[in-house]
Amino acid sequence: MIETTQEIKLIAASVVIIGIGIVVFFLGSAIAISKIFQKAVTLYQQKDYPAAEIALRQVMARQRSNDMVPLLLGNTLIAQNKLDEAIAILRELIKKSPKNIDGYLKLAEALIQQGNLEEGIEELRELIKTNPKNTEIPFQVGLILSQHNALEFANAQYRQMTTENPENAIPHFNLGNILMAQGNLEEAEIEYREAIRLNIKKSDAHWYLGDALRQQNKPEEALTVWREAIRRNPNDKVAQSRIRQILQQQGKLG
Repeated sequence: MIETTQEIKLIAASVVIIGIGIVVFFLGSAIAISKIFQKAVTLYQQKDYPAAEIALRQVMARQRSNDMVPLLLGNTLIAQNKLDEAIAILRELIKKSPKNIDGYLKLAEALIQQGNLEEGIEELRELIKTNPKNTEIPFQVGLILSQHNALEFANAQYRQMTTENPENAIPHFNLGNILMAQGNLEEAEIEYREAIRLNIKKSDAHWYLGDALRQQNKPEEALTVWREAIRRNPNDKVAQSRIRQILQQQGKLG
């Protein structure tokens, strides 16, 4: 019986040692992968894209669960004009993570840069359609499309949304953003005012309405809008900064 007990203890000890060994192995592996990834990020920031690509592919070979890796690799490939490879990587990413907004944006950018404007626009159309309440997407879509003289597409999409959902503030706000990117200040002003009338929660609507008014040489109206933003949120530092800028320009602030 004593020998049996000792055997059990030895087996248990062996299991614990093996378990600890496995944990140490995976921990060490994770640390090594993390170091390679950080190196890749640094190389990317330094615009050493070929070296960044090598490091990122090493990370992907060991760990495919982190969406940041294929996204950054896609960016790296686009920067090197390796568009076919970038498109393949990004398609795989959004297939695995269909809610990855950045993946769709970069895929559309790669397709448009490749010359497939319609296909790229289709990806953006799907992104807008499935995220109607996202107020950050229009900025990114506008940035991509403005580089390829295709902002009218986004304009049409958000106009349709405002027609279908006239009492929803978000499409009006998004349309205002696109109109601002197109330089259509008067129409942008109308859409921002409508978004505010519909009680949009984002302070951005007041910021950008004020910007549209300022660019139309209506500084007093811009000040009124930004002061209203502060009334709603006394800690609104963006509105405070814009007011200071105007007052300094007018010589009313030392």
